Amino acid sequence: MSGSSLARFVPPTRPLTRHVLGISAAVCVFTVMAWIAPTAEAGNRQPCAAAEGDTIDVDGMLDDWDGVGKARAGSNAPDASFDLRCLYDGSRLFLSIDVRDEYVIRSGKTSAGEDRVEIALTAGKAPLAFTIFPGKDRAAPRRLVAGKPAPRWLTIEDTLQPKGWSVELIVPLSKVEGWGPSLPAVSATVTLQDTDVAGLSLSENTVAWSGDLALGNADSLHAQVLADLKLTRAQVTLDATADLDATRPGPERVIAGGTVLALVTDGYGFVQLPAQKPADVTKVQLVDLAGDGRKHVVVTLRQRGGGGSRDLLVLYGARNGKLEEVETLEIGKQQGDRRLASTWTFESAKAWKQAKGAKRVLVVRAGPATGWDEDSFAEAPSPDAEPIHVPWDDDRVGGVYWLGKGGVLARAAITR
Repeated sequence: MSGSSLARFVPPTRPLTRHVLGISAAVCVFTVMAWIAPTAEAGNRQPCAAAEGDTIDVDGMLDDWDGVGKARAGSNAPDASFDLRCLYDGSRLFLSIDVRDEYVIRSGKTSAGEDRVEIALTAGKAPLAFTIFPGKDRAAPRRLVAGKPAPRWLTIEDTLQPKGWSVELIVPLSKVEGWGPSLPAVSATVTLQDTDVAGLSLSENTVAWSGDLALGNADSLHAQVLADLKLTRAQVTLDATADLDATRPGPERVIAGGTVLALVTDGYGFVQLPAQKPADVTKVQLVDLAGDGRKHVVVTLRQRGGGGSRDLLVLYGARNGKLEEVETLEIGKQQGDRRLASTWTFESAKAWKQAKGAKRVLVVRAGPATGWDEDSFAEAPSPDAEPIHVPWDDDRVGGVYWLGKGGVLARAAITR
């Protein structure tokens, strides 16, 4: 039985251009360069295809957007409806909104009785909010970001159209709190506030689109990861975005399924978990081990052999886009009717003098033994994992663990 992760390269299911970023004893990584033209998906997820930075000339007109997929709000109504389109160049989000509006009402004010579009973008933290009032006749356009005049970093233009009005804008995603280049999507809410009678102090129609904007090739890369690792969507037990890698800005995507754990950025790296079959992987979760908001992956699994089994707790971190095994601990053993099991928790470091300078610790304690005692438990410690704690060892009935310098796990014994 082995507690180390096994490297495995799975050939792609269709031709790709790829290069190996790094191969170690634990991790394989490659970057997918193939571009797959996205199409609109159900469930309010709108693909924002990868595009060059000069693809769109922001002039309020929509001729640059021919062939780009759209999301529609308000059905095909000739009044109070709109089409949303988006593109992505790796750091900026391009948006166009084509508003169908039979009567564009603008007096020059920024009030509830004015036609306008409101946009909110979020990456899991405070949303970045825009309000756009179109220009008409002598009424100048007004563009607000968080309620204040638009800053210089926002590129924006609007124009009247034969059946309404349109707006284009380019948003640097660095302005969206929580965004990072590995994030597969940002959430958006686009709301049209429509007034058809001048002088009213309210919107007669409110039409909104809300969903995720899939950035670049995120969806096609996700499909490629599942295909290469031979996972169906039903087999995926964890699919989450979290900040694991201190060497990269923003969060990464973590996918677990079967006996595989993958880290998805612009490419992906994976580890083969040390389990014989998917049923032996009991749980995969993200935890804040250090107390600084950065996550680690905690995997609990069972290994079988030699007429018995053992349970392992495996900690993974990430660096330079690759998953790294931090530590493997034995937390259970069984042979016939004889059992050993440890409890484990993540908790505040305040109660643990040994963990000086730490905020959070992992605490492992030996549980009661069944069928084994100090004389009958003669199993030699395994070299690939920290041996299980035993209740009869007064000097080592448990352990406290915390992240030290360089991400190395420090430890101290818990005595009786």
